[in-house]
Amino acid sequence: MSKGRKTCPECGAVTGVRTYYCKECEYAFPMKKRPKTVKREVKDWRLLESGEYIRVVGRSGTYYIKDDGEKIYMSDAGVYIVKSVDANGIAVTGANRNVAGINYIYMGKKKKSNLLDNLIQAPHKIYKVCAPAKR
Repeated sequence: MSKGRKTCPECGAVTGVRTYYCKECEYAFPMKKRPKTVKREVKDWRLLESGEYIRVVGRSGTYYIKDDGEKIYMSDAGVYIVKSVDANGIAVTGANRNVAGINYIYMGKKKKSNLLDNLIQAPHKIYKVCAPAKR
């Protein structure tokens, strides 16, 4: 194995030496110190449970296409608390000062909206994160 690499003891995947979680099986590597906001991409959003924290990545999800072709994304990036999960998405509430209120994170297949021709429903890119630190 090359320098700066390590092998996951659970699945055998080779990863970088500073990796906190295995990307294949999510094994938590033993570390002396972990950052407070370790984020792991959510592979199956249907397995999220009420009370878990997720981060919605900016420039992902449902968007509107302007006449000049520019995309305007309809969701705010930030940390949310999962309230419930249904067949097409996740009901969430804002968990930090950047996002507030109750929101719906669409996770279904990309498709045109029934309301407008220029509105495209697309799945969001989300990460599972630790609870944000209180200030």
